[in-house]
Amino acid sequence: MTNRAHRTSSVTHRAFAIALAIALAVSADALAAGPLNGKTYEGTAPSSGVDREGHRQHTHANGNIVLRVAGSGRSVTVRFASSSAILYCNTREKLYSQSTKPASISRAGTFKATIGEKFSAGPGLPAIVQVVTGQFSGRTARGQIRTTQDAECDGVANFSATAR
Repeated sequence: MTNRAHRTSSVTHRAFAIALAIALAVSADALAAGPLNGKTYEGTAPSSGVDREGHRQHTHANGNIVLRVAGSGRSVTVRFASSSAILYCNTREKLYSQSTKPASISRAGTFKATIGEKFSAGPGLPAIVQVVTGQFSGRTARGQIRTTQDAECDGVANFSATAR
């Protein structure tokens, strides 16, 4: 009788230890701050946002937002995989180029990247500036895209991206 009780108790303790180990592993992954080094995060371009006047508007955008984290995990390069700009007004023009520099990532996983977009080749300032701010949390990045072109096409949209 004592031997049977000892075996049952041993199995119960083992099951509890396994359940505890799994719970700790899951919670550690959920609490992971910052990006996964060297990973690419991708999400769809926002289909709507809020224009300068505070009205919800369709963004006239398609494609994806792509965030490439450096192998060190200290910087990120952000770009849009589309020839359509995230704008809050209609335009028939397609983007000719995007220019950006790697943005630093803080210890808390936050970043702020600026993307200049042009409709044609040549010198001069970008026609559109997209400021992407966000935060990495393990396999996910979330944030905002602030579009600046002119008064009628400005706006803010949220994005979410997942590591591939």
